[in-house]
Amino acid sequence: MIELLLALILLPLFPLSLLANAALQALPVWLRVPALLALPAAGALLLSQTTVPPGPLATALQVLAAFTALLYAWRLLAVREMFVWARLQATSAWPLVWLAWLHGLRGVALLLVALAMTIPAAVLIILGCSLSRRLGGAYLGLRGRIGPAYPRLTGAWVVAMIAVLAAPPFPGFFAMLAVLQQVPAGPAAVVLAVWLLWSWAAAVLWQHALFGDEWPRAVGTVDLSRSAVVPWLVLAAAAAVLGSIGGWSWWMH
Repeated sequence: MIELLLALILLPLFPLSLLANAALQALPVWLRVPALLALPAAGALLLSQTTVPPGPLATALQVLAAFTALLYAWRLLAVREMFVWARLQATSAWPLVWLAWLHGLRGVALLLVALAMTIPAAVLIILGCSLSRRLGGAYLGLRGRIGPAYPRLTGAWVVAMIAVLAAPPFPGFFAMLAVLQQVPAGPAAVVLAVWLLWSWAAAVLWQHALFGDEWPRAVGTVDLSRSAVVPWLVLAAAAAVLGSIGGWSWWMH
């Protein structure tokens, strides 16, 4: 029972998710990324060593996980601030790790699922810092599209958003397939609904950030340098290739 309570703190479900989000928001930006990555990794490792509780408690955890995932996915529809969007999306993804664990996923597979769903959100936080330096905040859609003023930054952000949405060939796509394969029909419907809500929320965000009137470049600011964009492209390509290879190996297995 102690292990289960610790897992609830590391991979928080509602209402503990409220405290986790408040704590992440209060942290300095340079601590948010390691905290965001450490929480699900430690939680998944702990769950792998924990026995699924008996019937009523397991059912309660499943219902709570489904509610938490849907709640935060729905909440994304009204968010424009990049730091908030990233942590809410991660909070919506973590309950899917619970659903996979409750239905038998363990070990390295569970850890990889947790990380594949969280790393893109951590990347968004890093890009949010770049947005904040150039726009005076990480809020998108306040005055119009940012593409013409910061094309390389916008391109990096779009690629990161595609990864966050668990689109192929990024690892999150295969993580979602692993969860869907593990859970029965009811929880699978929840996973698909959460996936759809993420896409809807991203479409709303893109509508405000990529279309409409042009956002003028602020005086004294510059776009991401080419030397800064290359590592992003290399990491994105590596993630796509590794995700495809890992996903294919898992599928064939």
